[in-house]
Amino acid sequence: MKRRVVLVALVAAALLLAACGGAGTPAPGGGTGGAGGDQGSTGAGSQGGSGECANRPGLAGVPPLRQEVTVKIAEDGAPSGAGFYIATEKGYFRDLCIKPEFVTFESSAYMLPALAAGQVQVAGGVLSVGLWNAIQSGLDIRLIATKGENVPGRSYFNLTVAADKADRIRDYADLKGRRIAITSEASLDEQLVDLALKHAGLTKDDVEYVIIKSFGDMNAALANGAVDVAMHIEPLITQGEAQGILKRFGDAGRDYAQGFQIAEVLASPQFVADKELSQRFMLAYVKALRDYNDAFVKRDQAKMAEIIPIMTEYTALKDASLWEKVYVPGLNPDGRLNVESLQAQLDWYRDNGHFTGEVDLQRVVDQSLADYAVGVLGPYEP
Repeated sequence: MKRRVVLVALVAAALLLAACGGAGTPAPGGGTGGAGGDQGSTGAGSQGGSGECANRPGLAGVPPLRQEVTVKIAEDGAPSGAGFYIATEKGYFRDLCIKPEFVTFESSAYMLPALAAGQVQVAGGVLSVGLWNAIQSGLDIRLIATKGENVPGRSYFNLTVAADKADRIRDYADLKGRRIAITSEASLDEQLVDLALKHAGLTKDDVEYVIIKSFGDMNAALANGAVDVAMHIEPLITQGEAQGILKRFGDAGRDYAQGFQIAEVLASPQFVADKELSQRFMLAYVKALRDYNDAFVKRDQAKMAEIIPIMTEYTALKDASLWEKVYVPGLNPDGRLNVESLQAQLDWYRDNGHFTGEVDLQRVVDQSLADYAVGVLGPYEP
């Protein structure tokens, strides 16, 4: 059929749980709006130090900074920010004399310049075509760690089908002629749908994309028949499934997008260059990722009891029982990014006419901090 892009404006329906929240939900202790002020001094080269920091234990044999340093983290309460939340609540940052401060921005258009300027040190993000264009135009940022990938068989970013159509849309070939919701064109959503279509020998001309700008509106769209299928995200998938609105459709991480890097930790170049600070920050972050994997991958019940309350505090999913069911973001316990996936995403933007520039991933991706953390902590025991 002829491809047509439709913009659907939806009013948030009563079908959604109030706990779904908005994309800009601040994490506890977060600021409002932008971030400013001095980053402070790390006491470069210090070991032990004096005052309050001298009494802190450090982490895994690494001593704390001499002076406490505030690190501003642009994060909106997404589940994929678990490493930040766990490192905060379990005291890993504090033990190293790092004070995390969560801030939110209305959009990446405001966040990215603040990050590049060092007004914010760390941020969670996805590699949209806008970000690639900004990097190509001179935006100076680094990608330093993972912040979300699909776990094969338990993909948290995945296709869903309206429950009343599930008996007719069972295989990928059944996507032909269907209305599929994505948040925007030239997005990770569209990339993953494109890979799903190719898996069935289809193309974008075989479907109708419906633009629904907020994931929070997709359950309503599936329920009222505005769309048949949606490229959707947790925890809204689990909530919609519990309400009888939708069913999961296949599995992206298993069927057609193995190892797909969905979200990344971004950092300012100034932060990365300050090794006394950035290495300690990453050490705490990777330690927290391992706790997360112990809980949600190993299904260690004691760890789950410890970690789920942290997730309910910082994210929009407040029902602890749903955390037992939700497909959580995959977070590599070594913190490393899948660079092959990043390159494939960049190639897709270029091949589809969305990006015409050149970006050297070797310059943008810096995994040295994650390598340092693994060197201190040792290999993770799966």
